[in-house]
Amino acid sequence: MSESPSRVTTPVKMLIGVLLVADAGFGAALIAGLVRGFSPWLIGGAYAATVLLAVVAFRVSRARMLKRGLAGLRDLTFGDEGLRVPAGTLSTRLIPWSQIADVSTRRSARFGDGYLRDALWVDLVTGEGVESSVQRYAPRGRLAPAPPQRRQFDQTAILDPALFDAVIDRVRKELRHRQLHAQLRGTPRIR
Repeated sequence: MSESPSRVTTPVKMLIGVLLVADAGFGAALIAGLVRGFSPWLIGGAYAATVLLAVVAFRVSRARMLKRGLAGLRDLTFGDEGLRVPAGTLSTRLIPWSQIADVSTRRSARFGDGYLRDALWVDLVTGEGVESSVQRYAPRGRLAPAPPQRRQFDQTAILDPALFDAVIDRVRKELRHRQLHAQLRGTPRIR
């Protein structure tokens, strides 16, 4: 589902490798004339079955990775001090709760795989925005390519639209909770 660079789990890589070696060996045996007497339909069916098995394994692996898409959210963390978002390849930025005005959805600017997607942005009280690495999934046919001069960071969590919306709601609820907590702490108590 995700259009990010293909990442396949290790067991699936091993399975695809074994299938490729088996197909190559069987093809070499056919060319060398070591295997005779098989119907062309049987040979074609065996090749089709191995290719189908490899494709299914690849798709299942990608689906599992998308279901684990929440693991990509480890870059977006809540803390007592504020919200921590990625700031580049190996760095993060801590935005204090008092500096956050809202959370919104805008086109990605720095994070991604070369395509423009909706991303979660943290709107600051100064009017500026800070992009997070959390993005909404969209089919590649609907995506516009990113400008080539733009620097890209690949550490992106591309989430299903419903999950993306749930993350935005969760960040907004946490923000409201922190703002309310700050207001209640700041008001004097009357006895």
